[in-house]
Amino acid sequence: MRRENKTPNKSRPSTMDEKKLFKKQYLKMRDLYENKIKELSVIRELVDMLRLTGVSDRIALFREQLQVIRKYFFVTHVSLMLFNEKTQRLEMLAFLNDPAHAHPHRDYESLCHKTAEQAFTQNQSAFMKNAAGPCSPEAEKDDGGQSLLSVPLSHNGQAIGVLNLLFPSITRFDRNQISFFSLVADQIVTSAVLSRLYSQMLREENQRFLLSRFFSKNVAREILKRKGILRLGGDRKRATILFADLRGFTAISERFDEETVVDVLNDFFSHITPTIFRNEGTLDKLLGDGIMAVFGAPISHAHDPVRAVEAAIEIIEELRLLNRARRDKQWPELKIGIGINTGDVVAGYIGSDDHINYTVIGDAVNVAQRIESMAGDDEILVTRAVKEAIDEAGTDVRGLTAFTALPPLHVKGREKPLTVFRVEYAR
Repeated sequence: MRRENKTPNKSRPSTMDEKKLFKKQYLKMRDLYENKIKELSVIRELVDMLRLTGVSDRIALFREQLQVIRKYFFVTHVSLMLFNEKTQRLEMLAFLNDPAHAHPHRDYESLCHKTAEQAFTQNQSAFMKNAAGPCSPEAEKDDGGQSLLSVPLSHNGQAIGVLNLLFPSITRFDRNQISFFSLVADQIVTSAVLSRLYSQMLREENQRFLLSRFFSKNVAREILKRKGILRLGGDRKRATILFADLRGFTAISERFDEETVVDVLNDFFSHITPTIFRNEGTLDKLLGDGIMAVFGAPISHAHDPVRAVEAAIEIIEELRLLNRARRDKQWPELKIGIGINTGDVVAGYIGSDDHINYTVIGDAVNVAQRIESMAGDDEILVTRAVKEAIDEAGTDVRGLTAFTALPPLHVKGREKPLTVFRVEYAR
């Protein structure tokens, strides 16, 4: 009688091995996702900080930016050095330490100066895998090593300073980490340049143009009119609000590595923001993978609803050009939904004395956001108020071919349905 071989097949992984492998892969995906969210949160907070009004105290602004870094990353020391044109030296302007590694400020004037000088001179990141000793006398007593990363702050292709980050253990910095901290440095560069312009703009007329690189012209004009003294409070205005949001970007974020996701978002914002400015709009907020723009505040223009619709059509055109230009990189094809509404808002500087930004609030804003959420791929939806304002203006809207009435939309928070129109444009 033939005996059956009951020896387990060793070539096939056991159920236990499969569970371990699945758990390992799950934890890896979760860590990547959480790290991606963390990095995007850092960039978002630094971008939001550009819109703070306390730029007259640039040291305080720099310290707040460094605090954002320490909020998300465990570093024993983070510092900002800027190049002084007069002394021709790198100077420490702001720093934050772990309490266990606190030292008098004079000790930090030469902190990790060799690595910082290398990053500044070569205009590329420099790092020291085992930095035990060079950063402070106390570090020499530590048994364990530390890792130092110095990232140049570049403006117009030239280094203007260095961001130093000291990690508590020996770390091997990969390309993604260095690329991310370079993005962080770029945001700090913008703050550094903005603060410098702020201190000079009352004396030099050409600073108006440079300031407009960071704000739309109307917001820059408002800052100049108030001579930099911004107060809390708002004024009631008639404004047109535009919300635009990338479709399916959460799924895209899960398919691509965090470096690509950040590159895609930066490319998207760098193409869309000038479109808002060209149409005399104000970029109110960056919303992760979307934007909020306002037309008619703080400065009102003739035909603000017309400008908003023209900007929306241009945004879709810009996105199509961007998709074609990035096909060789095998980037995802981006689609966008846009909602526009016109109504009364309160526009002004809102927040606290320490943290304020220019924005608009009101039911008109909520309606614009809700109809945007209902827009399809590359679809522009507008309310009756927008269409009526454009009809009353009696002027042509670039790219517009017609308005198509849609069935009434029921939106959250409103009892009566909204009358909404789809903007038809050349596709």
